[in-house]
Amino acid sequence: MTRSGKHTNSTLRRAALGLLAIFPAALDAQQGTITYTHSINIELELPPEIAAFAPEIPSAVSRPVLLYFDPAASLLIPAPQQKGERGKREEELEMAAFAEMSMALGMMGMMKKGGGPSVPPGDVRESYVEYGDGRMVETRSFMGRTFRVVDRRPAYEWRLTSEQAEHLGYMVIKATAEHDSTSIEAWFTPQIPLQGGPGPYGGLPGMILVVSVDDGHTKYFATEIALQELEAGLIREPDEGDEVSREEYDTMVEEKTEEMLKMTGASRWCGKPGGDR
Repeated sequence: MTRSGKHTNSTLRRAALGLLAIFPAALDAQQGTITYTHSINIELELPPEIAAFAPEIPSAVSRPVLLYFDPAASLLIPAPQQKGERGKREEELEMAAFAEMSMALGMMGMMKKGGGPSVPPGDVRESYVEYGDGRMVETRSFMGRTFRVVDRRPAYEWRLTSEQAEHLGYMVIKATAEHDSTSIEAWFTPQIPLQGGPGPYGGLPGMILVVSVDDGHTKYFATEIALQELEAGLIREPDEGDEVSREEYDTMVEEKTEEMLKMTGASRWCGKPGGDR
């Protein structure tokens, strides 16, 4: 860890202690579920050859996801449908459509105006994070295969601000960070004093309820919070798929994407594919 990283962690620990002194009852709010809407805005710069297809491409894709959390870890999964809503088959089709749209746009190299990747490479089905050591395990689907990607949660160098607001009845505080050429804005609540959040986002003195990447290009927005005791064993590390490291997975995605682009002849106008977190 860098010296600045140690200083950041120390600052956050002091902030956490101060915030918990303000919200002593928050110590009881350490287990439950949070439902988020995960959305991706699609900003395209299409070449003249396919510009006519622009009206047929959606401006955004979104889906609900569910975060289970306790004092030690969290697990993010696609939100199950409620009784009386669409059946399992429709739910699977919706998940498949989200995955296919994300992967197709990523493989086509459609870039947002900032030059960065517009979508992550492959569909993240489950995302498990241990708060203590930052161990992160994702189940990702890519080109018909399932992979178990083992990594560490990014060490965001958060900057706390004095901005406060209310979200779903919780007081939230704004924090910002720059990571891998992306700007991140998060709103966390010290009333749930865990360093968690959706997917790879966390490390603040409170649960993240809203996170926005690159001015809302990618966003997680909490829509429901339920503090309750969870079933034992519900939060567990995913075991489905072939285990690979983050580096191995990224290399494979890049190679397969380049291969597909060459086969379709699209490589002459596509940018180099990549992935965001």
